[in-house]
Amino acid sequence: MTKSTARKITSFLFAYKVPVLFILLSIGGILVSGQSLNFILMELASRFGRDTFLVLALIIPVVSGMGLNFSIVVGAMAAQIAIFWVMHLLQTVIPTCPPVLAFLLCVLISTPIASLFGYLAGKLFNMMKGAEMIGGLILGYFSDGLYQLLFLFIFGGLIPIANKTLMIATGIGVKNTIDLSSTKKVNGLKYAIDNIWKVPLTEFLQLVFAGVVLYAIGAFLYGKIKNRKVLSGRFWILFGISAILFGVSFIPAFIQFSMIISIPVVTYMLIAVFCLFIQWFLKTRLGQNMRAVGQNKVVANAAGINVDKVRIISIIISTVMAAFGQLIYLQNIGVFTTYGAHKNVALYSIAALLVGGASVYKATIGQAILGIILFHILFIVSPLAGQTLMNDAMIGEYFRVFICYGVIAMSLAMHAWTMKNTKEKKVIEPIALESEVKDN
Repeated sequence: MTKSTARKITSFLFAYKVPVLFILLSIGGILVSGQSLNFILMELASRFGRDTFLVLALIIPVVSGMGLNFSIVVGAMAAQIAIFWVMHLLQTVIPTCPPVLAFLLCVLISTPIASLFGYLAGKLFNMMKGAEMIGGLILGYFSDGLYQLLFLFIFGGLIPIANKTLMIATGIGVKNTIDLSSTKKVNGLKYAIDNIWKVPLTEFLQLVFAGVVLYAIGAFLYGKIKNRKVLSGRFWILFGISAILFGVSFIPAFIQFSMIISIPVVTYMLIAVFCLFIQWFLKTRLGQNMRAVGQNKVVANAAGINVDKVRIISIIISTVMAAFGQLIYLQNIGVFTTYGAHKNVALYSIAALLVGGASVYKATIGQAILGIILFHILFIVSPLAGQTLMNDAMIGEYFRVFICYGVIAMSLAMHAWTMKNTKEKKVIEPIALESEVKDN
């Protein structure tokens, strides 16, 4: 091995040290836990569908230079307010409403609420530039207090609630848990999106390949019309992976192995649409302005960009997408934990993004998807791995919590270290330049 090759490998491992570490941890966890691949893939397919939207909602604020958006918890709260009112309507006014329409009603109600919350969060962040992450974290705690007040006292107290099945015995305050399942008399929100179209894993891989081919044809024709290159090298990597999986889906052993794994196609299609939206949006003028603001706010302001407005818009988009993500998450879970469903949204989503190799300065769709896969593989196998190694499943639970806080702490420490070096460089460079001028 030549020195240049060794240097390239070393630089690659350093640049992707976090994903590489978690890949090794995931492989080790799978081997130690002894879990079957069927079970891991089945759990991973479910978790990927319900959590990806929340992680993708973090990308645009990172691009805008606002770091990791801990305030997506307010978007989750907006979704939960919408779910409460929709369940109230389902049990009192529209009991036969189809679950899909009920889900769309949740989207309709949560969007303006999340937009308002995002606007207020964006205004706050503009008053504390450079400290958005700690501000978002504290905002989440503050908003949780208001949320508790709303659900414990205002609902049933100041705002009368006719449907007592959602309330505690006194009639003031909402129950700790609300079942979203359908009954004989009333439809619910459980699996409202997931159950629209489910197929075995083999059929899903074939559908993915067909979708990638159709996208390639459409992009090629569009590129011919516009006389420009549309398909990037990353797309051809995706095309190659999908082609390999397409071929694997016809192997009899794989077909037999994956028959019990069902994929919620519509949920995955929504994720794909959101990924395409992010790619398209960042190429628009507003998206380019966000990139400019993220790179240097002073230069962006000098170029005529309304920095504060761009930052507010990025937080609004992130908050609304987080609300949609929480709706998808809760319809998959099927139970709405009134006072706790939103509390770990930011923690787990940010940890998953960082596991994929993202940072405070840079986050991509690929990093988000890789992080979700690695993070949730560890979530699936760590309890059994702890049971096998230490004869105690709780060791695995503690390890999961350690991972969540550990990757976030490491990322913030690296951010602080980089900021310190940047400030020192800004101080040292003028002094060195002045000294050089005097010497000349």
